[in-house]
Amino acid sequence: MQLQLTKRPQAAVAALLVAGTLATGMVSMTAPTAHAASTSLRYQRGYSVQGSWLCYGWSNGAYHCTQRWHRSGSRLVSDNPGWVPNGGSSSARTSTASHHSSNVNTFTTGFSSAPRGISQWAWTGHGSYSEPRGTFQGYSWGWCTSGAAMMAHDNVSGLGFAASWTRNAARRGMATGYVPRAGATVVFQPGVQGASSSGHVGHVVAVYGNGWFLLAETAFWWNGGGFGRVSYRYAHAGSGVSFIY
Repeated sequence: MQLQLTKRPQAAVAALLVAGTLATGMVSMTAPTAHAASTSLRYQRGYSVQGSWLCYGWSNGAYHCTQRWHRSGSRLVSDNPGWVPNGGSSSARTSTASHHSSNVNTFTTGFSSAPRGISQWAWTGHGSYSEPRGTFQGYSWGWCTSGAAMMAHDNVSGLGFAASWTRNAARRGMATGYVPRAGATVVFQPGVQGASSSGHVGHVVAVYGNGWFLLAETAFWWNGGGFGRVSYRYAHAGSGVSFIY
């Protein structure tokens, strides 16, 4: 379970719940949830333990919370680092509350230092826009697969759900790898850097240092994005991230 909230008075009950249950894109519900209300989750800059949740508050007022975490000595370690990043010792106050150990993600992310101005959920300076209506390379309009297919330089038709794109592309003889390149299609495995349970795909626009890159994507609820909208986000290479060149 993971929650993304914004710094507003109703944040404790207005949760963006990432369920990842439909097709190939992120799924969100902005209606109040009893679970969110009962936990009284709140914005706090940096790391905090709130009941059974490990939360990280970003500088722009958003905060992500996950129940997939554990303690390692004095450190609070996120088992879902694509959502709540790991970054050294936490200054959060200690808590004796138990936490959930089920459904723990097995991937890890090398979270290296980002170039100045770039971070996991930073504003990119690029506005979002509506994806042109149509079917792109056979993928239904509005989902991440249609957006990636619209922007792809090569034929990516018939690659299936987002998470299977790299594997199926390699079987087709297309070049694949793990190093970001401008113009490549990026493929995120389920749960990695905000991807749904079906994975996520996008288009690499620019590449920076330390594995960071800028991608354009459809059906990702961040920086003005969502179903049928193309938006921009910073992401980084690591476990669970691959590319089709």
